[in-house]
Amino acid sequence: MTISLCLAQKAGHVYGVEIVPEAIEDAKKNAELNQITNATFKAGQAEKVIPEWYDQGIKADVIVVDPPRKGCDEALLQTMIDMKPKRIVYVSCNPATLARDLKVLEAGGFKTVEVQPVDMFPQKMHVETVALLQRNLSN
Repeated sequence: MTISLCLAQKAGHVYGVEIVPEAIEDAKKNAELNQITNATFKAGQAEKVIPEWYDQGIKADVIVVDPPRKGCDEALLQTMIDMKPKRIVYVSCNPATLARDLKVLEAGGFKTVEVQPVDMFPQKMHVETVALLQRNLSN
C-alpha cells in the first residue's frame, strides 16, 4: 500500500487492493496521517476486487500491480486489458510468471517498453523486476 500512497501525491485518485486486511487498515491510517484524501483502499483478492471496480465504471490511466510469486490471475489480467490504461507497471518477484503475464498483456494490446531488475536483497538469490508496459495506440 506504500506504492499507492506515494502515487496519490501525483494522481487524481488512487485505488489500492491488498489481501491482508491489516495492511489496508495501516494504509488508511497512513493516508489520514499524511492528509491524503484521494485514495480508496479495499481488502480482498485483486482478481475479484478490480473487476468489481471496473464493473462499477472505475477505470485507470495507470495500473500498478505487485502480485505474489504465482503472478496475476487470468481474471485480473483480462480486466487490465479491458480497462485499457495508458500504462501498466508490473512489479514481480518471479521472472517466470512475469514472462507469462507479459505475454498475455502483450497479446491484449500492450507493449513492454522497459524491464529493470532491482536487487533489493543482495544477500539473497531473488531479484525484483519492474516492467513498464504501454498500450498500443491502435488498441
